[in-house]
Amino acid sequence: MKTLTAVATLILLAAAGCVQEPGTAMSDTENIQELLRNSDLASMTPLEGQGESGGGRDAGFPEHWWRSLTSEEPMDFLLENDPASGICTVTVSRTLQASFNIDVTHDGVLNPGIKPISDLRTRRVILERTGEDTDPHGGWELTHLTPAVYSLDSGLEQQVFVQSMRIYAGDELIWECDSPGTFYAVEDGLPVLEPGTLVRVEAEFLHTSPLYQPPFYAYVHGPCPVWPRHWMNDEGLWGDRVAGDGVLSYEWYVEGTSDHWFVAVDVIDADTMLDQEEDDYDSGAWGIPALKN
Repeated sequence: MKTLTAVATLILLAAAGCVQEPGTAMSDTENIQELLRNSDLASMTPLEGQGESGGGRDAGFPEHWWRSLTSEEPMDFLLENDPASGICTVTVSRTLQASFNIDVTHDGVLNPGIKPISDLRTRRVILERTGEDTDPHGGWELTHLTPAVYSLDSGLEQQVFVQSMRIYAGDELIWECDSPGTFYAVEDGLPVLEPGTLVRVEAEFLHTSPLYQPPFYAYVHGPCPVWPRHWMNDEGLWGDRVAGDGVLSYEWYVEGTSDHWFVAVDVIDADTMLDQEEDDYDSGAWGIPALKN
């Protein structure tokens, strides 16, 4: 009688949706999404925090600036094809809200204004099913990815853009991109860096409606010394090979301990840097994971 009562109770619970059938397997879509949520290759850093500000380089440059993350939405996934074929392309996107803290007074006192940031980060990835259902993530593996692209999600018209990005180890070109839609193989297409290596990042940028000279300021983010963000220049300084050629550069010896790094170039409209009150934040960036050797 007790056995019959227990069986009846389980049937009622299952009918109410309280009991999941043992051994229920995740679908391909669920496995892909779970893999991407936990992959540091798919993730896209907010590019927040302190860094080299470059105060004193010219009168129009702020004494200090930095980004502070306010909130970050979960990753959103758009599967571009049916994963039943064993290969799936996915657009990964993520929005964030942050503040652009900027102090333009050059008085030695940190008293920043705050400009709101609403950014969208987007990257496409390719996954292949190389294993069995019983393998982690149902046998799915992330095999290719594009650079992460950062763009405004605030309704303001974006006017500054990255056009190209190159990474050198010493004088050897180890990674380059002229289109953010380019896929790179995780196995052998990503930049590989080693602590102590002299690395140079070069990039070209576009301002669609420049009003000031210079029209924008650019930065590199990565495993840099002292600060994770440094000012890029076209003045023949700090690794820049040719002054005035439109290619901005920064060179440094790699520091850091994480397994994977994220190297990004980041452009900010000069108009954003001129005051600390106006709601005029305008920026764009590209970023790529770099593997540690």
